[in-house]
Amino acid sequence: MNKIIEFIQGQSKNKNVSGSSIEKEKLSKSFNDFKDEIASTIVKEKKIHQLKNRPIAEKGQVWLCKQQYFDAFGNEIIGNSPYLVFVVSDVDKFANENFVRIQPISPFAEFTANDEILIKDDSVIGFDFIIETWNEQPILTDLLDEFVGNLDAETLKIDETELSLSKIQKEFRKAEIRNTAYLRQSIKSLIEFEELNDEKTIFLNINNSIHFPKSENKETKTISLFDESKQDYSLAAKKGKLKDRPTTHFEKTIDGVKIQIKIVKDGEKYILAIKQAKSVELKDINGKVIKQTTPKLYDNLTGGLYFISINEIENEIRIRLK
Repeated sequence: MNKIIEFIQGQSKNKNVSGSSIEKEKLSKSFNDFKDEIASTIVKEKKIHQLKNRPIAEKGQVWLCKQQYFDAFGNEIIGNSPYLVFVVSDVDKFANENFVRIQPISPFAEFTANDEILIKDDSVIGFDFIIETWNEQPILTDLLDEFVGNLDAETLKIDETELSLSKIQKEFRKAEIRNTAYLRQSIKSLIEFEELNDEKTIFLNINNSIHFPKSENKETKTISLFDESKQDYSLAAKKGKLKDRPTTHFEKTIDGVKIQIKIVKDGEKYILAIKQAKSVELKDINGKVIKQTTPKLYDNLTGGLYFISINEIENEIRIRLK
C-alpha cells in the first residue's frame, strides 16, 4: 500500500467526532513533521503570529483551522490534524452563528485528479498543494484560527473532462472525508441542537456525555434559589420572588461529590445557582471568568456554552443555555 495513503488512513481510524468516545491520541511522527513544516512556513514567510488584526473571513482566503474545539453540545472535538482550508463563500448566518463554506487543502499533490485545483506556487503556504473541491463543506467561522493568505478564486479553473479516479485516489478521498469530519461537526451539531424541542435546550455535558434534566425537574413556578432564607442572595432581595419563571434543576453526584444546579430563565437572560460545592468558578466559551452576583450564584447570563469548575471534581462541567 502507498505509504502516504497508509498514513492518512491510520489517522482517520481515530474516533475524532463521536461525542462519547473522543480520545487524545499521540500524533505520529510523520504528522508532527508536517505540522512543524506548516508552522515554520507560516511564522517565517507569512508572519501570521505578528498580525495585529484578524481579518474578516471572506471568499478566496486560505486559513489554518483549529484542531480542537467544543461543538454545540459542549463535546470536545479533536481532529487528527489542523487542516488548511480554502474559503469559497462569504460569511452567512445560521442560528445566530457565522459560517462559511470551505474546501480542504492537502499537501499530497501526487493524488491530484482533474476535478481538483492544483496550486504550484510555494509562495502561498510554502509548498505545492491541492484544493479538494469534491470535499466542500460548511464550518463555523470560529474554527478559522490563523489567516494564511489569499487566492484569486476567479482564476482557479477545474478541468471539466470526464473524471476517472484510480484505486489509490479513491482510497485517498475516503480517508480525507473521514479526517475532515471534525470540521463539519461544528455545523452538524448546531443543526441537531436547533432541532431539539424546548424541553431539551438546557443540559449538562459531563466528560462528553450529555445529561438532560428529567421532565419533573423542568417546570414553571414560583421559585426560591435554594435556601433563600439562609443565604444572602442580593438578586432575590432586589427583585423579590422570581415568579412564574421557567426553572431547570439538576442533581448529580460526580467524583463522589453531590451537587445541585438550578437554572432560571429570566426573560432573555439566565440565572445560575450552584449548591453544595465548596468552591465554584464559571467561565464562558472564551475562558473569561464570570463574576458571581452572590456566592455560588450568577445573574444576567446570555445563551451559550459555559464551563463550571468545582473543587474536588476533577473535570469541568459544561452547561449549555439556549
